[in-house]
Amino acid sequence: MRTTAGAMVVGASAVMLAAGVVAAPEMIGALDGDADPTATGQGGNTDATPTPAGTDGGASSDATPDAGAGAGVTGTFDGPVVTNIRGDYQVSLTFEDGVLVDVAFPVAGTDAPESRVINEQSLPVLEEEMLAAQDWDVEYVSGASYTSPAMIESAEAAFAEAGR
Repeated sequence: MRTTAGAMVVGASAVMLAAGVVAAPEMIGALDGDADPTATGQGGNTDATPTPAGTDGGASSDATPDAGAGAGVTGTFDGPVVTNIRGDYQVSLTFEDGVLVDVAFPVAGTDAPESRVINEQSLPVLEEEMLAAQDWDVEYVSGASYTSPAMIESAEAAFAEAGR
């Protein structure tokens, strides 16, 4: 039975590897150092979180998107409200000339004492990490297992709305 299970794992790994090669052939050159790292489709997660039905995606009225895919964008972009068992969460991002200059959290969990303590500790860390990274893709804050993923999901959509 061990030999059969081992063969199944090896076989499944080969199938997944082959599927990855078919799905992303441009990355083959990157493994050899031949690919242009600035080429479209390389170097990051480009999946956008879908906007929930009934919302406008969150761009506020003072947003002035630039045609250059977020380059030079100025304005405030609100992510969608993300709901989990610990409450509602939302991020608001402000950009000036394409630089993230402010991260705000207009909706953050519940008024429960535990939620307020966790948010007081974790939200400044998330803000600092997003400002430093100029991106939504930051580490979750330890101990904020409901706040972190919800805020990062909202921030991802706000970045996408800003064209970033």
